[in-house]
Amino acid sequence: MADYYDMILDENELRWFFDHIIEKPLAYESYMVMLACRGKKLTDEEREYTKVGARGEMMREELIRCRGGLKQEWNFDIYRQAFYAYNCDKRSLLTTAGVPYPEHAMVVYSVVNPTNEIDCIEDTFEHYNNERKNLTSAILRGSQPGIQDHLVKMPKVFEHMKSCHAAHTSRRIWLDFDMDIKNDCRTSEIFDKCYAALHEAGIKLFGKANFAIIKTCGGFHTLVRKECLTFNPNTFLDEVYKCAETNEIVLSEYIDEFVANDSSHKSHTGNNIVKRSALLPTPGCRQYDSYPVVMNKEDF
Repeated sequence: MADYYDMILDENELRWFFDHIIEKPLAYESYMVMLACRGKKLTDEEREYTKVGARGEMMREELIRCRGGLKQEWNFDIYRQAFYAYNCDKRSLLTTAGVPYPEHAMVVYSVVNPTNEIDCIEDTFEHYNNERKNLTSAILRGSQPGIQDHLVKMPKVFEHMKSCHAAHTSRRIWLDFDMDIKNDCRTSEIFDKCYAALHEAGIKLFGKANFAIIKTCGGFHTLVRKECLTFNPNTFLDEVYKCAETNEIVLSEYIDEFVANDSSHKSHTGNNIVKRSALLPTPGCRQYDSYPVVMNKEDF
């Protein structure tokens, strides 16, 4: 009897996320979701058995766009199909060792800002032309290793297109603030304290319905509407720490990292230059043995 992955753990939570966070894409836009296996959630024995590296692997991407041609139909049924595609037979998703990925180490990620498909196509054509030139150059040089290398790469050119989707953002609808709580501090009490500081700062700086706090296994992602962030993102980080201090909480004792994603700003400590896409574990979908939830639904 076939064994299937189970990646949507609370469809109502996913529905809320769609209704309140995901905007209808334009004709040339799409949303990307990704399935990943995190090596840090595997034991040494599991890593040896599966051959999944310590950093993990991104296994399968799905693109979501409007349907119906000129009608541009958009609804939750269209959106959720991408996530249900991950509820596949485990034999259809194998590691390099030829065994299924361990479900307890898997995460469904979403990119919350739409991608510009035209930019992805242009990027892919440029990539193809470079590979074609390199192949021609290797042929003219008579380099057999070079020829073989590019003959392997050329058929994979359009795999490059999917990798473009996290980089070619069409519109910045949400900016993402990622708070990672230290492993030994991940208790319900600490999560409550961190959430209280995030929520108080969010209400003060952005107002209700302009930010969503998503609780994950390791901390919080706070999505803020771009039009509400008219100041340096570090101001929000500073305000969260101040709100915690007002309640006699030293937040830095619990937090491993607190950064503004989707920007080129430094982390609160000033140590890391951060520039990455707003990629977050999807509410209602698998994150290891649980799923993320939006904490401040009542604000919307």
